[in-house]
Amino acid sequence: MIVHIWLLLIAVLLLWFPRQWLRTGKKMVSLPTRPPTDKDHREANDVSLKLREEFPKPRNWVDLLRAVAGSIGLCLVCFEVASGAPKGTGNTIFIIQCAVLAVAVFIQTVRVQKRFRLVAPVFFILGLSFGLIGWQAALFACVTIWVLNLLLPSAGIFLMVFAGLELVFGRVLSHETPLRNLILAAVLAAIPVLLSAMTNRRLVQLNKKARSRSKKA
Repeated sequence: MIVHIWLLLIAVLLLWFPRQWLRTGKKMVSLPTRPPTDKDHREANDVSLKLREEFPKPRNWVDLLRAVAGSIGLCLVCFEVASGAPKGTGNTIFIIQCAVLAVAVFIQTVRVQKRFRLVAPVFFILGLSFGLIGWQAALFACVTIWVLNLLLPSAGIFLMVFAGLELVFGRVLSHETPLRNLILAAVLAAIPVLLSAMTNRRLVQLNKKARSRSKKA
């Protein structure tokens, strides 16, 4: 087994870097703001993902891109199985990949600041699919989940449906992708939901505007 150490370190850094650290420092990009309207104020029990709210956030795209780069590096570049390697080498590499990716999803999901909370790392999970199930299957799964999102009531349901789409499109479009990779991708998407069920805490998608309004109230 050949391990490209520097590439592995870069991939792990991209995957394990906590999203909340992106808030430190000055704001690099200022997006145009619009005055709030009645449509912008959600009901208290509305926890669904809104396409027009999530897509303009730069941190979401940073999450997506670093997950794409990190998962591709970890799954396709960092390890090589040399000729004559022991029979179980491939399994060893897969176990390492599983551990790194599971820790990555855990880090992106759990927030311990003033209080413990669980956040749905939606764009991060979408990005991981490109390294695990192939870019064609991942692209179709990502487009389909945002089309279906109009019918999905919460971020947790979003992730569970996306896990199913990864399995379906992975089998249909990525014939060379091992079945265990498809299962791993689905399990990673389900980890935040499982953590939510185990801790009996709601899985939320942070909304800065919603928090600021609640403080003023």
